[in-house]
Amino acid sequence: MRTKTLLLTAALTAAGAATSLAQAVYSQNIVGYINVTNYPGYNLIANQLNNGAATPNKVVELIPTPPEGTFVFKFNPATGGYTIIDFADGAWEGDDLNLKANPGEGIFVKNATANPFTVTFLGEVQLTSSVAITSGYSIISSVIPAGGPLSGTPPAGLNFPTQEGDFVYQFNRATGGYIVNDFADNAWEGDGNGAPPAISIGEAFFVKAGASHPAWARTFTVGP
Repeated sequence: MRTKTLLLTAALTAAGAATSLAQAVYSQNIVGYINVTNYPGYNLIANQLNNGAATPNKVVELIPTPPEGTFVFKFNPATGGYTIIDFADGAWEGDDLNLKANPGEGIFVKNATANPFTVTFLGEVQLTSSVAITSGYSIISSVIPAGGPLSGTPPAGLNFPTQEGDFVYQFNRATGGYIVNDFADNAWEGDGNGAPPAISIGEAFFVKAGASHPAWARTFTVGP
């Protein structure tokens, strides 16, 4: 899954004459875009920007005109099943056309064609975030568009609140299976040979967690 990000900050802007040192704050928002490539077959992706529409982050608006035959699947932890919509005859149809892909969540996109297509997510970076991690299986992502190892504090890691017994499943589109790592005896083990799972920008992943798991809280700091 190839991703490209551009984050544009409008922070302090010089005001007045050239000799003046006065400055005016016009905005402290960080806005931009993320390009996520969906290859033929299944892709497990994340929207990591809040698009701020009247009904924010609806899939049918985030991905308005995909190739014919595209499917989107959103996992429901309560049932273990999926909410499914598909693009057919030039329009979306399916279980729920109000289906959302909020920052912190993830969706499967099935590209039914032989060629990749790119989804461009537009919107604001959420400067503070908290992703609930429920007992059992769930699909989550980093709210903040940053990649790296789950373990460790920023900028070296993504500050994931790892706890004993956690399993992380990253979808491997090449094989249709998963890269599996688990946290046991205070260390990562599994397919990563002891290294913590490394997550890319625009990537979502499965977590299998025990009860009373702490939320994944992060704060994105702007400026010095």
